[in-house]
Amino acid sequence: MVRLGFTLRLLGASRHHARGERNRGRAGWLALAALLACVPRAAVRSSGAGETVFRYGGSAEAVALRGTMTGWRAVPLDRRGRDFRIVLALGPGRYEYRLEVRRGETVDVWLPEGAEHVPDGFGGENAVLRLR
Repeated sequence: MVRLGFTLRLLGASRHHARGERNRGRAGWLALAALLACVPRAAVRSSGAGETVFRYGGSAEAVALRGTMTGWRAVPLDRRGRDFRIVLALGPGRYEYRLEVRRGETVDVWLPEGAEHVPDGFGGENAVLRLR
């Protein structure tokens, strides 16, 4: 774990205002921004018009959505640069799903941060989407 004092100095929140300290603070923010840009992320958003967008941003060869809304078949997401996405017309209800991210011979399961998780019955987890 990184000490809080180090983190604050790295991000430029130090009380020292010398030119060198400010430059290091800016460098810290730039390093943090670069690091966060590399972190894969998954998201689900409902448009309110009956469309739901499933998105994955990160390095991958392919990404598929698998869940109750697809009959548990893998449905590929469309690639747009580093992002993958699919838009589905979903009615109100409760849906379990997972994003399967393929990198070479490895397939990882990604669930959006903050999503409700439930056991999948096989030792893993699925995310839950509730639409009204």
